[in-house]
Amino acid sequence: MEIAVIILMAMSGLTKGAGVLPGPLNAAVGETVMFSTTLTPPEIPFLTVRWRFGEKVILDYNTTSANIPHPEYEGRITLFISTGSLELRNVTSNDSGQYSVIIITGAGQIQDGNTELGVHERISGASVISETNLSIEGNSFNLSCDADGSMISREWKKDGVKLTPDDHLSLQENNRVLTFNSLSRKDTGVYLCNVTNPVSQEEAEYKMVVYYGPENVQIKGPSDIDLKTTLTLTCSAESVPASYTWMLNSTEIHNSAVYTKDNTEPSDGGNYICEVKNFVTGRTSSALHGLSVTGAPGLSGLSVGAISGIVILCLAASSAGAGGGYYIYKKKINKKATPRPESNVNASHRRAEWAEPNSPRTDVVCTTEQEGSVYENTKNIYEN
Repeated sequence: MEIAVIILMAMSGLTKGAGVLPGPLNAAVGETVMFSTTLTPPEIPFLTVRWRFGEKVILDYNTTSANIPHPEYEGRITLFISTGSLELRNVTSNDSGQYSVIIITGAGQIQDGNTELGVHERISGASVISETNLSIEGNSFNLSCDADGSMISREWKKDGVKLTPDDHLSLQENNRVLTFNSLSRKDTGVYLCNVTNPVSQEEAEYKMVVYYGPENVQIKGPSDIDLKTTLTLTCSAESVPASYTWMLNSTEIHNSAVYTKDNTEPSDGGNYICEVKNFVTGRTSSALHGLSVTGAPGLSGLSVGAISGIVILCLAASSAGAGGGYYIYKKKINKKATPRPESNVNASHRRAEWAEPNSPRTDVVCTTEQEGSVYENTKNIYEN
């Protein structure tokens, strides 16, 4: 019978995945594999079932002898005689290879087939690391995707979009290494390496920030401003990262992107410089902004009460001047004095000084004008 089986197997011309066995199978180390045939249980039991791994017979069954597995497979295989299927347990990488079966039915028909089994280690420990220290714009840069396991394949994505090699980037070492020929700030994003094999898969993520700048430093804010108001200057630059330093007339005054000063004073005028530093790229850039503080001297620095007092004083001075002039005029009429020629005499002035605490000195001049004859002897009136 054994000779007949061997002859039949030789005549069958077994091919990969042919006959009663399905196509290639894959399993992880330690798993159980079922080699299931496509046969249905017959009414008459099979006469012979023989399984091989390569050229090695691992199980030989016939109706006249016991079901004896190969010694290396003791306790690891089970034959299901109704269909000729075989179960292989606790597989290892050494179990990878070609398996074949030949079956002689009770009616004397021959059924055969073969298939491939791949046993793989599950993927674990997937990671993406940079092989260079700093991702600075203009530099070359590498990312490496590593993992434990067997039969590994890799696919790279950026922000969910699959990466393909071009002039800017390339894939090397069977897609393990992603190389940037010259980094651009547009390369900033989330990179994903998808690691797979026939029995498992893992993903590893890398968030990359491309450092650049500073460039295009700008200052936004007024060029002139009134006293006692709020000054706000904003500095901006194309830079990652960036630190800001403000200087006024070469004196450092602030350390952030926005500079604010309440209750501006004359000393707040001058040249403002915003200096931007990038401690990663080692570069520095700056911008200049001129500011004038206006509104002194004048009434803008006085309170409402002070201005009201000045107005009252001016009105009182005008009234006194008018009354005194009328008195002198009447006296001259009574004495019938000879009129003197009219002359353009400037108005008398009295200067009032008002100053609130911490406000600039403001001079206010009150002026009254009358005909020249009225002003001849007004000195005593103002003095008294």
